[in-house]
Amino acid sequence: MRRRLRDALAAAGISLKEASRAIGRNDAYLQQFLFRGSPRRLPEEARHMLADMLGIDQQSLADLPAPAGADRLSGRIPVPLFDVQAAAGGGTVPPDGDLGRDADTGMLPPSLDFPPELLRRITSAPAASLQMISVSGDSMTPTLADGDLVMIDTARKLPSPPGIFILDDGVGLVAKRVDTVPNTAPPMLRLSSDNPAYANYQRRLDEVHVIGRVIWFGRSL
Repeated sequence: MRRRLRDALAAAGISLKEASRAIGRNDAYLQQFLFRGSPRRLPEEARHMLADMLGIDQQSLADLPAPAGADRLSGRIPVPLFDVQAAAGGGTVPPDGDLGRDADTGMLPPSLDFPPELLRRITSAPAASLQMISVSGDSMTPTLADGDLVMIDTARKLPSPPGIFILDDGVGLVAKRVDTVPNTAPPMLRLSSDNPAYANYQRRLDEVHVIGRVIWFGRSL
């Protein structure tokens, strides 16, 4: 049902915030329903109002019995997949705001749907803090390659311990290994590439906008 609602809203060009307001709920109501599973089911009145607004049959938004063999597909957890790239190289100009801005304003990113068991093997972080983007360039090889998909925990923004982060360094969106420079005032961050052909550099903490820590990646062979 969540997939049907997301598809219908996307086809109509209606944001989650707009739809939430149209059914008399707070701005984040449908975002929480789609991405956090709260509430577990939409009230009948809300389904009727959404169906009227979208010009679809209310039954298409009902929780219908799953067909035989579909039980393994139910309960999958969507992780938003944003259509931007973090450059493992010179930097890609980021969208206006951070990756989570689409969710905050109610726009509908696509998602990759993970079985709960697999996602729990990857991370114990709440699904609401997870986002995915792709990497471009070769500055983080051999760790990350051009075209890799990376999962980011947006709740983990501090490089303690050091690790690979997605951040806007003031020039563009980059994937870099980040650690703090000791005894610096104002605080400084060291941004390093795993590929020795790329020079490391430093930024003041207040010059960068950290999206989150990279916790997993996927790669095609």
